[in-house]
Amino acid sequence: MPRFALRIAYDGTDFAGWWRQPDRRTVAGVLDQAFVRLGEPDAQAEGASRTDAGVHARAQLAHVDCRRTWDPAELTMRLNRHLPAEVAVRSVTVVADDWNAIAAIAHKTYRYRLDVGPTPDPFLARTAWRPAWSERLDHARLASAVALLPGERDWTAFIRRGERREATRCRMLRAGCTRTGDVLAIDLTASGFVYRLARSLVGACLLVARGGAEPEDLAVALAGTVNACAREQAPAHGLCLERIRLRR
Repeated sequence: MPRFALRIAYDGTDFAGWWRQPDRRTVAGVLDQAFVRLGEPDAQAEGASRTDAGVHARAQLAHVDCRRTWDPAELTMRLNRHLPAEVAVRSVTVVADDWNAIAAIAHKTYRYRLDVGPTPDPFLARTAWRPAWSERLDHARLASAVALLPGERDWTAFIRRGERREATRCRMLRAGCTRTGDVLAIDLTASGFVYRLARSLVGACLLVARGGAEPEDLAVALAGTVNACAREQAPAHGLCLERIRLRR
């Protein structure tokens, strides 16, 4: 069975995440339905990142096995005909039979966007968070908090209560924040992400930025101690899987 790599973009607002769930609308689920309509009922895409409910992606990566040796351009076009408007297959590539989208990742970049303009922008409502306290954000404090994030560590302190994860170590390669017009963006690039880590780190940095904690408090949380910084979490709809870099 030929294997294909898919690059996929989606607005995650109305999805219960990437992965298949019984009786819930998911991105993988609507891809399955599109493949069924193409006569590929056994084709089930396996994504490189299991984005949560409400999280978006510009560059999700997946692999899928098909019965038919499709022309990549034709498969791209045919899939998009059967996908809802919130999901698009950006490209299809033929890969080796043993190529795996998860194993191929070198690192991933998530971007968190905030609407910080003087008035709400309705065109950002689905993809950027507008906190009620946005006018109190201190950008210098935010930059100082974000600068603490890079490094390899055990992220256990940031795991949600009740979660049981064996792999809790990963390396945060880069972290930065930029403002373009009324949009403030926080970019996090890591070798991997513990469940909801990106949203938790954004929440912690924003707590510092609005004066609810000090950079030293965040440093303590990053060292493994659960405190107020470790318990913060930004809403899902501001987060987007922005880029995936493959191993060479």
